[in-house]
Amino acid sequence: MKVIMMTTKPGRPLGVSLAVLASMMLYAILPLSQLAIVWLVEQRLRAAEALGEGMTGGSIEGLADGSLFLQAVLGIGFLVIAVLAWRGRPPAIRLMLIAAVVVLGFIGALLILVELFTPPDLNVFDSGTEVARSLLVVRLIVTVLVPMYVIWYMNRGPARAFYRGYYLPDPDEAAEPAEKSQR
Repeated sequence: MKVIMMTTKPGRPLGVSLAVLASMMLYAILPLSQLAIVWLVEQRLRAAEALGEGMTGGSIEGLADGSLFLQAVLGIGFLVIAVLAWRGRPPAIRLMLIAAVVVLGFIGALLILVELFTPPDLNVFDSGTEVARSLLVVRLIVTVLVPMYVIWYMNRGPARAFYRGYYLPDPDEAAEPAEKSQR
């Protein structure tokens, strides 16, 4: 009878690193960088207006302050979850990461679909509209694939062992003592 106890803590698998980094890029870094760009553009418009450079009333239309605040809160909240998932503690963070990715992925995909199926304004000629629509399709694909990967990999054995903090015993070796005691 040979019982092997693994006392070493499992290391972070490459798949966990990829899942955390991809979801952090999609749900934290990208939204927060979009907010930074919007803030910088608004600051430049205000500065140009204050200097009287011929620009007055500049603003970014279609962006409500409430939605920008919500985007910032969700981005920072997901960043906290991603950092805890990277560390591997607490063990329940694996499930929290999966839940957050599913919820944010569903909301993101829904918003992209609404934008894709909204008919363009025919009174305005904008050459960037078709390019933006094509990029929305790519973003939709990424928004669907990242949660699928996170769900798949975070439920695999190496990821569960990393978050649990120890390996489970081999079922074949664990069954041997039970078989011998029955004889």
